[in-house]
Amino acid sequence: MLPGSFKLANLCYGHEGKYICSLKGRFDPKRINEPIQLGQLSCGCWTVLDGNNRIGLILGHNTEAKIEDFPKKMFTFYRSREYDEEELRYWNPFPKTFDYVLPLSKQLNIIIKNKREFISEADYQREVNRLRSLLTKKKHTCPRIEQVRSLTNRWSCPL
Repeated sequence: MLPGSFKLANLCYGHEGKYICSLKGRFDPKRINEPIQLGQLSCGCWTVLDGNNRIGLILGHNTEAKIEDFPKKMFTFYRSREYDEEELRYWNPFPKTFDYVLPLSKQLNIIIKNKREFISEADYQREVNRLRSLLTKKKHTCPRIEQVRSLTNRWSCPL
């Protein structure tokens, strides 16, 4: 279980690549049918197993949202050995936090939308490829390890 003060933006996005949301509007926690499923990675970070769209909607309206802001029934927590982490890593080998994925996804969408503003196709492709690479190839970094690393300059994530 995560502490109530845990920010939803520090959860890892459960898919590889840019954030894609198939839901629109505001998320109403009173109307939930299924809880958002969160799984603990072996490194200690938490990822969204089911409910990425709902987390994205919440963060779209409140980037500082925390676990404690919602009813307890809204989340189901699975420890690292209570779900198949290997399968998750097959689909998303380098999980990244929503805090990382959402701004890059927004930037990528703007680039794609404004393709005509690029001087050349090569410049456009270079920028698209750069952002896609940041979204897919960058290794997983634990937010809590990053905080410690900034203090000690010795820690790295085991993934």
